[in-house]
Amino acid sequence: MAVYVGTNYHPHDWTKERWKVDIDFMKKAGLTIVRLGHLCWDSYEPEEGVYTFEWFDEVMNLFAEAGIGVVLDISMRPAPIWVHKLCPGCNISGRNGVAQASIHRYMEDVDDPAYQYYALRFAGVLVNRYKEHPALHAFGLCNEEGSGMMSFSGYARERFINWLKKKYETVEKLNACWATQRWSRRLSSFEDVVLPENEFFKGAPEAWLDMRRFFSDGIIRFMTRLAGVVRENAPGIPFSTNLFAHSGRLGFDYLKDCEAFMDYPGMGYYPMYDMEGRLPFYFMAVYRECMSEMGKPVWFLEFQTGRDGIFCGPKGYLRMQMMLGLMNRGEMFLGWTWRSMYGGEEQYHHGILGHDGMPTPNYYELAQVSEDMKKLAGHGFPYLPVPDTAVAHSMDSWWMTKYQDGQFRQDYQDVLVEVQKAFFNLGREHNVVNLRNLKNDYKLIIVPNYIVMDRVSADTLRKYVEQGGTVIMTGYSGTVNENGQVFQTPRPGLLTDVFGIRVAGFYRTDMPGFFSENSAKCKNASGVRELLSVSGQGRNFYVNVDYYEDIELHTAQSFTEFTDKKMCAVSVNNYGKGKAYYIAAETNCEFLQWLIEVLTDELGLKRGLALPEGVQGRRIAENKYFYVNTSEKQVTVKLPTAGRGVLSDREYDRELVLAGYDCEMICADSQ
Repeated sequence: MAVYVGTNYHPHDWTKERWKVDIDFMKKAGLTIVRLGHLCWDSYEPEEGVYTFEWFDEVMNLFAEAGIGVVLDISMRPAPIWVHKLCPGCNISGRNGVAQASIHRYMEDVDDPAYQYYALRFAGVLVNRYKEHPALHAFGLCNEEGSGMMSFSGYARERFINWLKKKYETVEKLNACWATQRWSRRLSSFEDVVLPENEFFKGAPEAWLDMRRFFSDGIIRFMTRLAGVVRENAPGIPFSTNLFAHSGRLGFDYLKDCEAFMDYPGMGYYPMYDMEGRLPFYFMAVYRECMSEMGKPVWFLEFQTGRDGIFCGPKGYLRMQMMLGLMNRGEMFLGWTWRSMYGGEEQYHHGILGHDGMPTPNYYELAQVSEDMKKLAGHGFPYLPVPDTAVAHSMDSWWMTKYQDGQFRQDYQDVLVEVQKAFFNLGREHNVVNLRNLKNDYKLIIVPNYIVMDRVSADTLRKYVEQGGTVIMTGYSGTVNENGQVFQTPRPGLLTDVFGIRVAGFYRTDMPGFFSENSAKCKNASGVRELLSVSGQGRNFYVNVDYYEDIELHTAQSFTEFTDKKMCAVSVNNYGKGKAYYIAAETNCEFLQWLIEVLTDELGLKRGLALPEGVQGRRIAENKYFYVNTSEKQVTVKLPTAGRGVLSDREYDRELVLAGYDCEMICADSQ
């Protein structure tokens, strides 16, 4: 199988004469793939029903002649101005209900039926025109779907009402699930419903959570229809897209039905330049969610080269990140963007070529990556391990942290970062899963900050543990039900029997007087926190938290304690044939890493390679070991066996010296 290295190119920005120059630069760099067509619908259809594909035919032919494959984006957004004129329902309305001019990209409500008529019609024309073109490698389903804004238009309100009617059937049931008796908000009919957010306030959490689900379902519905256009008109042609499911302003529940609209998992990857920061780990978590349980490699349809106001990163950093992506199930790496834009909103998002059209350091680094990938061909890439551990993701919980940030102060993005850091430090694989549709078998499932506990997720966990599985759940979990209302029964809601505990209370560490006894305080950028000492299973360590819980043991036993406080830190309960562990604190990297290590032998979990700090490594195949130094410092790696370096073409005994941001594959069989 091949690994693809390429770029994103916008031929509509440049003259025909320049196309050949750029393609020549790409060939010299060894690029094998290019992504075209995004963000330019009106370059193909400048007026309703008037198509001007001839210029793009020439572009496609040039790439075919060059032997460079094309991922052809179906440009749905931004919509042309003529679409906004014809489809007032697709215009974004602000929280006051006033329609906004589409002055920026992603100012379309994609759930609008009139918009979908024109968008999907255009998609069918584009797909049929190029489905048999020799340059075509795959189709892309639009760009960064999920990014944008909620629309508070009358059109959206009517669709929301219909969505609620289908879900609740009667206004009496809606009133009960929304707790409308609070503050005199009872509804006498569905027609009383409004979108529960305005320019002053958000509405009640129950209604607001449903609104986020409504917008999410609209995006999923649109993406599924768009995928259907490709499947129907170009069967067998692969497709992907760089989704933006975690957009704070909009976003959607990707795992709810991702296989309905995704063929190959794809994303944009922008980790910045600091491996000690949060962004690299956040994006690692996102691409694991993107892969879900599909069993396919990920396509990095955008991969950071330069950045806004940043010409290029430290020498070797781009290559290191791409090699790290290769180690973590990557197959396609498309640098964003080919050439720095001379105009528009991204004028200073620097690319592979500069504003003058000449190579930057990113160009030469990408060329090196391309050469490296050719050397690594046939050595087990794309790497597709079968993880024995899963991490449950909850978009409902993500949204709830956005609404109730006074209670749930650990942002869900930070939850993902803490989990990813634990697996990064352990050098281990995991899948990110949807408990409402769990497909594979796992020895361990981790359930971090699962605030919204619905019955399907709870039943999945109960059955999993009952049949012999092991689960780790962290604090905050099981706080509210699927309607967004706090459980009136002991926490963790719906699962107190599985975990054998009651969450009797909690401590918040950033308020005077809220500290429990014997508190060791510290400060970081988020405020005052506590250093909690943990002692158990032969190790003493500290965890730095804002929130921890007072656990009342019922059928569970204390597995370890917060030493200074004589409080249960981790409980364990035997349930059926399995075990349920509960960490009495917010999701924390050190805590998770420690507990996973403790359980490894008992559960027979696959260990990572023994490596120095900063180095990631995997056994890719029999006698094939791949190493990436994620630090800027030189590091010495002790090898499990002697062998030849694929990239350096050198023999190594039992020691490998990696320069900062360097990488190597060692083959013990000297192949």
